[in-house]
Amino acid sequence: MAKTFANNDVSAYTQLIDNTTVNHSVYSQSSDDTTITQPSNVRSSDQEMILNEKDENNGENNDENNDSVTTQGNDEKTEKINSQIQKLKEQLQDALDKNQFEKALEISNKIKELEQKLKTLNQNNNMELQIAELKAKAINYLQNGQLDEAINTITKILKLQHSKDDYKILGKLYHEAKKDKNPHVFVNGNELQSDVNPVIQNGKTYIPLRAVANAIGVDNKAINWDEHSQAVSIKTGNINIYMPINTTQIIVNGQTKTIDAPAVETNGRVMVPLRAISQLFGENVDWYQEGEIVTVGD
Repeated sequence: MAKTFANNDVSAYTQLIDNTTVNHSVYSQSSDDTTITQPSNVRSSDQEMILNEKDENNGENNDENNDSVTTQGNDEKTEKINSQIQKLKEQLQDALDKNQFEKALEISNKIKELEQKLKTLNQNNNMELQIAELKAKAINYLQNGQLDEAINTITKILKLQHSKDDYKILGKLYHEAKKDKNPHVFVNGNELQSDVNPVIQNGKTYIPLRAVANAIGVDNKAINWDEHSQAVSIKTGNINIYMPINTTQIIVNGQTKTIDAPAVETNGRVMVPLRAISQLFGENVDWYQEGEIVTVGD
């Protein structure tokens, strides 16, 4: 059983690396947080296993080819930028020798721009290499049936690159590992840490307001709780929110809005329905039913 499970997930993950579509991992969300429709063109587990060693080898070769093309393209860009910088440095020296200081300043600024591009390119190259190494590790862990290690590795990938495909794979692994009893909330690729777990009430997913606000950059000083009016207020930058609990009527930047379910208080924390986050902070919110994953801002 363990071997079959590992082979299925390795095949799926190898497909994702090859930028192909894993049909059984694609979900569409309805208006209800907990109602997800699965498409009809779903592969059976037997079809997944048909990939076998040949397909896995092809996936590995394709991945190597893709990495080679990417590396070659980046190397060419790096070489071109270095060549441009060298020519500009020669022009800079010539302008200085001729006391053409205005021209020298212009050339110097161009050199700075190119050096910044070079720095950014090198950073991107390093990130791509890190992601490739982590994906190789994840596949190796899956082949060996090391589920927890694979999960931890994919969460590291998500911190570097917020890929919907990787969220789908992570959700599948959460489900297989029976780690989907409570929703997992990710904000810009990082899993939300809070002393209160997300919960599902009346078919709605609720997440802790303060923890999410902190994760997207709202300082604690900007968040206040009014015990008398039983409402939370957030004032920071261009955001001004007034949200009483137990009512769907809130005020955002002076305008009254209606959210689909009221905020509630749980264990001393204000919890808000998942879909309200978009209305409150203008952040994109996605829900992956397999694995119970919520993403904010990705």
